[in-house]
Amino acid sequence: MQAFAPLEAGDPARIGPYRIVGRLGSGGMGRVYLARSPGGRATAVKVVHDELAEDPSFRTRFRREVAAARRVTGPFTASLVDADPDAEAPWLATAHVPGLSLGAAVARHGAWPERSVRALGSGLAEALEAIHRAGVVHRDLKPSNVLLAPDGPRVIDFGISVAADDTKLTATGAVVGSPGYLPPEQLIGRQVGPAGDVFALGALMVYAATGTSAFGGGHAHGVSYRVVHEDPDLSGLPGELADVAGRCLAKDPLRRPRVPELVAELGRWEGADGARGTFGGAAWLPQPVADDVMALRTDPLPEEAGGATAGADLPTVGPAHTDVATARLGGPPGRPSSAARPGEWIRQRRTAVLAAAGTFVVLAVVAGLLLPRAFSGSSRGSGGGSGGSSAGPAAVAKQLTVREQWPSDEDLWHPVVAGGKVVGEGQDGLLHAVDTGSGDTAWTYDDPTASSLEGVGDGLVVASSDERGTIQGISLDSGKRVWSVGAQAHTAPGTTFNLYLRIVVADGTVYVNALYDLPEGSKPFGRYAVSALDAATGRLKWTRPVEYGLSDALTVVDGALYGGMWEKDGSYFYALDADTGDQRWRYRTQDRYGAEVTAIKVSGDTVYAGDSRGGLHAVDARRGTRLWTYRPDVQSGKWLEPLLVTDGVILGGTGENDSTPSPGDVHAVAAGSGKPLWTTHTEGEPELQGLLDGSVLFSTEAGTLHAVDARTGKSPAETRLSPDDPDAAVVGDRVYFDGGDGRLHAGRISLTEK
Repeated sequence: MQAFAPLEAGDPARIGPYRIVGRLGSGGMGRVYLARSPGGRATAVKVVHDELAEDPSFRTRFRREVAAARRVTGPFTASLVDADPDAEAPWLATAHVPGLSLGAAVARHGAWPERSVRALGSGLAEALEAIHRAGVVHRDLKPSNVLLAPDGPRVIDFGISVAADDTKLTATGAVVGSPGYLPPEQLIGRQVGPAGDVFALGALMVYAATGTSAFGGGHAHGVSYRVVHEDPDLSGLPGELADVAGRCLAKDPLRRPRVPELVAELGRWEGADGARGTFGGAAWLPQPVADDVMALRTDPLPEEAGGATAGADLPTVGPAHTDVATARLGGPPGRPSSAARPGEWIRQRRTAVLAAAGTFVVLAVVAGLLLPRAFSGSSRGSGGGSGGSSAGPAAVAKQLTVREQWPSDEDLWHPVVAGGKVVGEGQDGLLHAVDTGSGDTAWTYDDPTASSLEGVGDGLVVASSDERGTIQGISLDSGKRVWSVGAQAHTAPGTTFNLYLRIVVADGTVYVNALYDLPEGSKPFGRYAVSALDAATGRLKWTRPVEYGLSDALTVVDGALYGGMWEKDGSYFYALDADTGDQRWRYRTQDRYGAEVTAIKVSGDTVYAGDSRGGLHAVDARRGTRLWTYRPDVQSGKWLEPLLVTDGVILGGTGENDSTPSPGDVHAVAAGSGKPLWTTHTEGEPELQGLLDGSVLFSTEAGTLHAVDARTGKSPAETRLSPDDPDAAVVGDRVYFDGGDGRLHAGRISLTEK
């Protein structure tokens, strides 16, 4: 097991006195490298992104937080060993912890036993005690910021998230942090103190004990709404653990326990070896996690950087496949999920790292360099060495190549392709449409209040206002407004509009899933409704209130509207008459509240629904009766959209959640029986993009496009699109993606035998 990723072209050879030897990850503040100190010590060096380094206010806060971080000392923190806040690219170095993140551990091995959760909470509480003693509030404690070592957990990135405040990242008033772990007071803009970190600690214990968030998954706004207004789901925790986690998750920060109290209360745990409250030998961890962590401890530190040279292939790792077995696709860790929209949650800005040269070239992935083979994928063996692929003698080695057609001047987020145009949200806060043939801007919609793209269909682009709830219909051809309707058109009596969960355009109708607020003090705290608006005028056709909850998955096929809802007694998948809103049938997916439907696909007389608890359900589309249910033998959370069906095989991806970067999986299941065919692990959450020449295409947050045989999972191939999440859209053999340079790119995909 390797705790780092290979270096890529353009990575620095040295930062300050530290020699760079590998990649550890990346995030909103910067990129983290594995390095050797002058004395040979393994060190984690974090380099701040260029756009932050250019902000004087950020540098001021960064200097202040580096000074505070120097004061943090404790056995459960990764101590700061060096920093240069005045460098051209500011950086800091901490002791390297060769451990698995909590998020990766839970994703791979599932929920933890009570003793391990108590040990985790004990170590984290002691870490917070040290951090708070230094006058620092973490404010972004989450699974990816907790590393697991044999002698206890380590909290990383303490104080660094605070350094981002009052800079361009928060200039719009958005909240920085991870939904589900941010305390209610932070979400509503109030002052955050040490009690906010206690809230995050409680959420982490629930996550470790159950494998899921205390406030469910789904859209970031939905999670945050539940954090502020609803009680956490503690049903999967034993009594005493549920009590301490519940007190940590109190809405009122004054009602949460103080950190010293938690240190004393949680310190009374017992390891697998019988030692009480003593970390050592990884006995505090669940055995499968302990095995992974101990393997990482023996991972050798690589020599020096030297493989990242111009003209070299980017590092790739090919999977080894067997039927119903698993394989790992390599690549550097992905950045945080881009599930949030501009104006709602911070979109991570990216440094310009691509350089264009001439026309019809293969894109480079670092500024100023052209790598002629950067988009030419390979199917190397594990680690990219000489081991070769173990896909078996029947597997045919494939070459996946993307050749650029054009770069656009626009940078479109979550692009949608329709009617010869690519439509998306630009960094300027406006909607843009780009011609698919030339890359030229076809139109720009100049209303900044309707910058959130909700759906495209029937020649109509539907956008919403983040603040007012207004829905606007825009002509796909001209970019001119067709109609504008206020949220009051579909708001139920006695409620006020809160947010749109999902909007779908089909068959002359705009279907809307929305959340509404009830008067203060009401129980429950909100109400939901699914509504239908006329696509030509925006007028309301019908609305159907839902008391407890709606998922954001929504699909319309052949006059039926399919979606998910939950009530007190369980979670459901439903079909409504698309013309009237009348219920055709309702199918129970879980006996638990909040297990929402996250992905839907209709094929023939069968509708497939994936849920947030890992279940994939095949349901008769006419009667709503169960055909089969498949639950994969992996602990990677919810099913992700889209699902694909081809030649009797249903394909889908699973991932941990929307707020924490984590590994995922791609699954192939027999559509008729639910029998698993193959599973492939991915280093970041996968997004299925389509089918090409019998292979399924999927991208990951690590910036890579992959292809594997849709029926066997064999013949792997991959190619780099971007240094980060490519935000790709594939139509046929064309891919439209963010190349990491602030521009939308179009490329033609070819998949050939090597």
